[in-house]
Amino acid sequence: MIPEDSEEQRIIRIARALCRSARIDPDAAIDERTRPLLLGAFQSPAESLPAWMAFRDSARDFVTRHPREIVSSL
Repeated sequence: MIPEDSEEQRIIRIARALCRSARIDPDAAIDERTRPLLLGAFQSPAESLPAWMAFRDSARDFVTRHPREIVSSL
């Protein structure tokens, strides 16, 4: 039996997919294209963060708005 992914893993997977859909490499460092997507908390050390972090809040919102049955398959 395969253990179910945690909600955090789903959020990361969705954030990475959103990043790729914006034609941004999720593993690239945050740059001038992704910096405006970040909240103020990530402004100072943003250079060391991967670009997918800019999409984390959007992914979390997606997970909370959709039924668990839909989100669990992503």
